[in-house]
Amino acid sequence: MPPPMIGGHVTGPVLITRSDQFVVAVRHVVAFPVGVEIEVEAHSRGIGPGPDDLNGLPDLRFRVGFADGRETAQDDEAGLRSGTGPMLIVTGSEGSSGGPGDDEHFRMSLWLWPLPPPGPVTVTCSWPGRGRQDAGIVLDGDAIRAAAGQARPFWPALDA
Repeated sequence: MPPPMIGGHVTGPVLITRSDQFVVAVRHVVAFPVGVEIEVEAHSRGIGPGPDDLNGLPDLRFRVGFADGRETAQDDEAGLRSGTGPMLIVTGSEGSSGGPGDDEHFRMSLWLWPLPPPGPVTVTCSWPGRGRQDAGIVLDGDAIRAAAGQARPFWPALDA
């Protein structure tokens, strides 16, 4: 989970993929000294929930690759167990569907640990229920690290 602080803004909004029936975008990327929060949103129109959607939430799946070759898939905790990272977990989600257009709207917060090394950071998205595989964006690891340096605690430290 993100620490109790205001993170440094990296980028957003950024389009990941779009078709005539759906769109997936990064709302924002915010960096902290210990990791990165990536908030994504997805919208589909006129097709309702897909066959693989669970509990009304779409079957969106994300992966992240670092410049040094390390990579992780959403909810794979191998990087946490090894202590070297990376790890990408869902920290929150909400969605709605239905209405006259049978539309779907979804938001998901992802936590990426640790901060990536300098160089490109590839974020890919798959939405199998919509026929989309491996659409992605590339973030700048240097920009993420610089933004992490701009993060500030919610409250100043109290001297005892």
